[in-house]
Amino acid sequence: MKADPQLLKRVLINLVTNAVQAMPDGGKLTLSAQVDSQGQVVITVVDTGVGIPEKIKPQIFTPLFTTKPRGQGFGLAVCKRVIEAHGGTISFESQRGKGAKFTIQFPAS
Repeated sequence: MKADPQLLKRVLINLVTNAVQAMPDGGKLTLSAQVDSQGQVVITVVDTGVGIPEKIKPQIFTPLFTTKPRGQGFGLAVCKRVIEAHGGTISFESQRGKGAKFTIQFPAS
C-alpha cells in the first residue's frame, strides 16, 4: 500500500493510546494487519476495555468531541481524515464493557 508513514504512525499511536486509556485496570490489546480477499490492506486495533457507549457512537469521529477530562477531541477526527486522504476507510465496533475494535481498510497498490 502507498501511505505516508508518519501519518499512518500518528493514526496508530492515536488508536493505541485510546485503547490503553480504555483499559485502566489492564486488559488485552491486539494489533493485526493483513490483505483481504479483495486485495485491501486491513489493519485492526482491538482492546478489551470499557467499550464505547451507544449514545456517543454517532459522534466518535467528530472534531472537538471528547469524553476525556483533558482531551481536545482531535484524535479520532484526525485518524478519519488521514485514512480517508489515503483512499481508505476507518470503522469501529464496540459493546459497553467488552472493548472496541477499530478497522482500517486501504486499497492495496
